Order: sequence, then C-alpha cells, then structure tokens
Amino acid sequence: MGLQEDVNTEFHKGLKAKLLTIMEKEKLYLDASLTIHSLANQLNSNSKYLSQLINNDLKKNFVLFVNEYRIREAKRLLLDKSNNNITIESIGYDVGFKSKSAFNAVFKKITNQTPSEFRNN
Repeated sequence: MGLQEDVNTEFHKGLKAKLLTIMEKEKLYLDASLTIHSLANQLNSNSKYLSQLINNDLKKNFVLFVNEYRIREAKRLLLDKSNNNITIESIGYDVGFKSKSAFNAVFKKITNQTPSEFRNN
C-alpha cells in the first residue's frame, strides 16, 4: 500500500468515527431538515464522499442511517414512563420526522410494530 492509500484510509476511518460520534453526541438526526449536504458540511466533507461512506461501510443509505437514530431515540422516549402524557405524534416530531404518517411508517418498518404497540407492550 502506498503512502497516498494510507492517508486516504486514515482519513476515511477518521471521517467514519467523526460521523458516528457527531450523530451520537450532537443528535443531528433530531433536525427534521437534516440532509446529506448539511451533515457533510458539519463534518467538513462533501456529500458524495459521505454518501459513499454510509453506503459502503455502514451498508445502508443516508435516509435509513438517520431514521435508525430517530427510531432509537423514539423508542427511548416511548419507554420512559415520564413521557406517557406526550402524544406519539409529538414524539415523532421531536425525533425529527416531518409527519405522523412518516414516523409511523418508518417505526413499523424498522421495529415491526407501530409506535402505539411498542408503547403499550
């Protein structure tokens, strides 16, 4: 492996680590207007390279990558008994979805349950 390949590999690993850290720590997925372009800007990268990294390394597309974080956060909120007075629709908006129907559809696709079924079980 040449020096340039070593540099590229290290850059790639660093960007992936930075991506995962920024998603966990800064919770960018809560922003309903998050795009691959805005995320790439946060990482000082370009959207094409970031998209390839997500597709090739994480084996998913950008939308699924973000939605998995959103659903994980929604599940946490739905399980928290102190949130029982908060509507499911409100939780969907809080975690970054733009509509109740989008939240319900993605939640069901990822968990095989509706948010209501998840909360009540």
